[in-house]
Amino acid sequence: MARGSLRPLFSLKKNGGLSLLFLLLIFLPLADMVFTIAQPLALIEKRKLAAVPRFSWSRPWDFPRQAESYFNDHFGLRSHLVHWHNRLMVQWFDASPTDKVIVGRRGWLFMGRETKTRDELDYYRSLTPLSPSELRQWRQTLCQRRDWLAGRNIRYIFLVVPNKSTIYPEYMPGRFRRLHPRSRLDQLLAELEREKDFPVLDVRPELQRAKERYTVYNRTDSHWNELGAYFAYERILGRLAADFPGLPRPSLDQFAIESTDWAGGDLAQMLSLHKKYYRERAIRLRYRGTAEVTALRSRRSLGPYVRETITECATAPLPGMVMVHDSFAHQLKPLLNPRFRRIVYIWDWRLRFFKDVIEEERPAVVIDEMAERALCDLVPENPPGLGLAPAP
Repeated sequence: MARGSLRPLFSLKKNGGLSLLFLLLIFLPLADMVFTIAQPLALIEKRKLAAVPRFSWSRPWDFPRQAESYFNDHFGLRSHLVHWHNRLMVQWFDASPTDKVIVGRRGWLFMGRETKTRDELDYYRSLTPLSPSELRQWRQTLCQRRDWLAGRNIRYIFLVVPNKSTIYPEYMPGRFRRLHPRSRLDQLLAELEREKDFPVLDVRPELQRAKERYTVYNRTDSHWNELGAYFAYERILGRLAADFPGLPRPSLDQFAIESTDWAGGDLAQMLSLHKKYYRERAIRLRYRGTAEVTALRSRRSLGPYVRETITECATAPLPGMVMVHDSFAHQLKPLLNPRFRRIVYIWDWRLRFFKDVIEEERPAVVIDEMAERALCDLVPENPPGLGLAPAP
């Protein structure tokens, strides 16, 4: 660099301008808190920000800690500084500023540490296999559900939705290597094979074949898209075809595949880069038929962190169903709704067995759906008495 180009910098230094500029930058966030220099950007941090501190004479020592937490969450220009820090890390260093998100190859993002006990990266690397006791508990729990339902002439299906990193490992960073060749899902499936014809759906082969032609997971989201969910929907109806003769075969031609501009998924939102930097084309399936689906309000209280929704379709070929699920079922619902006359959806991350709901609804089918990454920390339990002999 020529010396002449540095002359303004030397002049600033000589006249104390650099010190003044430094002070202006230091006090700029404080000025923004008073005068709102720039409108804040939307940050999706999936946590509750610190509330305004309140002084209490009974616990005065809490006020400094609360005040510090509030300032850390609300200081001026915070959203802009977080946004540009994240963009610098991703764009220049190809790294994620948070362990919740993994920056993969060719603009693909993957889930990292979702919670303290659920880390999809550790799962991908097969760091801690399931123990023999955990495998026994899984098998015993699921078999109890199958047998209890069979005694009431109810079909049972256990569906595991693969991790995005399971279907698209080629976009994971090359520095991450697997410690064991078998995943926890491989272990669980091998354990369930000890039971004759256990009704588990492993849709990994279908999704791996489909990705050669379609994109089946969102590039900036941890979930599959509706096209990926379609191939699980095909397997579900294929499993039910033997029990319900005359069930129409599913066909992708029944749906229009549409692509719309999208401001990025949950992983891009965690990076606060979903508005511009990580936009993508979202794939949607639009049913070409004329089925009329009605959403009903639930009146049951199933406990905290459990959400129930109900749909009905009078022209559907299948009777009622109860489905316990996580967030991956949202892409399945538009496909299943026109196929069942009544569906009770229970969103429960713990994959509990809602015996009272099933006895009240008397469905023909019960589906337990969970994401593969739930195997990091989930070992389901049954309500008391479910392991007893089935009712007559």
